[in-house]
Amino acid sequence: MDGIGQLQNLMNYQTQLREAQGVNLNNASALESVDEVNHETFGDYLGKAIETLNQNMNTMNEATKQMITGDQSDLGQVMIKMTEAQLSLQTAVQVRNKCLEAYNEIKNMQI
Repeated sequence: MDGIGQLQNLMNYQTQLREAQGVNLNNASALESVDEVNHETFGDYLGKAIETLNQNMNTMNEATKQMITGDQSDLGQVMIKMTEAQLSLQTAVQVRNKCLEAYNEIKNMQI
């Protein structure tokens, strides 16, 4: 019975904490917030990552062009942009490799 009493105390404490934070489990708005869970797919995340990679590459290209034409004299900023683009590309390649590895592993599974 000691364990049940501790569990009941914990549940009472959680209820009081939720009420103090303005969240009541019996409230319909709290249940609606559960339905508003982020439903992004892996493809959505992958698309965003590729878009970010493309932006990094474009920023690096623009910074390089500005350095070559003399519009920007800060070599450090250009090197930072180049390093960011390089790391983004390396990360994308590693994610691609892991995805292909997982696909091949699933493809070779015996049914």
